[in-house]
Amino acid sequence: MRPGELVLEHASRAFAVRADPGRSLKEAVFGRHRGGPPPVQALDDVSFHVAPGETVAIVGRNGAGKTSTLRVLAGIVPLDSGRVEVGGRVVAQLELGAGFGRAFTGRENVYLNAALHGLAKTEVDDRLDSILSFADLGSFADLPVSTYSQGMFLRLGFAIAAHMDPDVLLIDEVLAVGDEAFQRRCEERIASQIEAGATLVLVSHDASLVERTCERVVVLDRGRVLFDGPTAAGLEVYRREALVA
Repeated sequence: MRPGELVLEHASRAFAVRADPGRSLKEAVFGRHRGGPPPVQALDDVSFHVAPGETVAIVGRNGAGKTSTLRVLAGIVPLDSGRVEVGGRVVAQLELGAGFGRAFTGRENVYLNAALHGLAKTEVDDRLDSILSFADLGSFADLPVSTYSQGMFLRLGFAIAAHMDPDVLLIDEVLAVGDEAFQRRCEERIASQIEAGATLVLVSHDASLVERTCERVVVLDRGRVLFDGPTAAGLEVYRREALVA
């Protein structure tokens, strides 16, 4: 696989739905209980290929399989069947702040999270001031993140991810963090990463963001690919499907 290349071939993944754990005494004693609901088919024979440097949005209604697709591409969720391959370094901005140590300071969490992305301490040293400046934490940089507001927590998570050098950038609805000025900085940072050659796969309900950022749209519906093509046509399909929901 070339750096920045992604392949999904006949990808399928189902998730079990947890039934109500409460059981009656009779069920517990005699071992009789109703079966739970059937598994949810999050991905159903999904196939697409993304070339290095492409910018692709995945759109669809809630439950269409968008986040599951990103998690499969990120290597977080394994497939039940099919094939997934991703070339190069992947930076996934799916749940900002995931993996933060709540007792550690913002500064310490920069080192912790950057190490999880494969950066050496010397590389983090070179980026630390820029990361903290981007997150705009002020004196809170040296306080435990358990004292942070949700906005500060999310800004730090994005700032760390935004200072990696990805071949593939996976983003799931995280550009709504912070105020308008911070969102603009986020978009500018992502644009610079794309300019440097990164491949982008974006999940967003913001049609204007998709139009500004992506040249191609994949529309998912109930875990299947409904459309894969130019952005304008893809958003039209998405809007049409949303109207009949």
